[in-house]
Amino acid sequence: MTLTKEDIKFDPGFIIHLQAFIPTVEDIYSKFSNFKNFSQKRNMFKIYYSKLKTLLDSYIGFYLGCIIWAALIKKEEGQSVIGNLCYGGTYDEDTLYEVNFVIDFAKQLERDAKYYMNETYKVKDFELDILNKYKEFLILNEGFVKCNKTDDIKLPENVKVLSAKDSEIAEKTVKSVIENGNFTEFYNIKDMIL
Repeated sequence: MTLTKEDIKFDPGFIIHLQAFIPTVEDIYSKFSNFKNFSQKRNMFKIYYSKLKTLLDSYIGFYLGCIIWAALIKKEEGQSVIGNLCYGGTYDEDTLYEVNFVIDFAKQLERDAKYYMNETYKVKDFELDILNKYKEFLILNEGFVKCNKTDDIKLPENVKVLSAKDSEIAEKTVKSVIENGNFTEFYNIKDMIL
């Protein structure tokens, strides 16, 4: 797979596979927080625990995929980026609201798993690194409000430049994730970029 001008999209096809993170988490927590009885709350948490972990993993993988995609299209110098709905907008602190929410939720899920189920759940160090890198990525690019061309994309410090071979593997992984929606596939190639 070689990127063409038509492939230089802001979103290569990821968004159709995402479930809104904040509304989903808020909806789930509102359901079990309505119960007064701890055992009822615990039972509700147990029901949704797997879904919450899957949602968190999916978003962390999505954030990693965004960085990988940016590294891929940045190599296509001087090309227009198609479909950037952020372009021309305003950058402010609200741009970071979602990623900050996800970072805070990762820590909260650890505490809640212990509290409600006496289970140890730990966000992996590489996952926290991805979250922090993505936040840095958003800040560097000012929420992508000025990203009209591939040359406008800035990658966080310590993000590796993809070799030709790694680019090919990354493109295949992007294509696979677009087809199946499994963002954790990006975990398999995280060492190429982070």
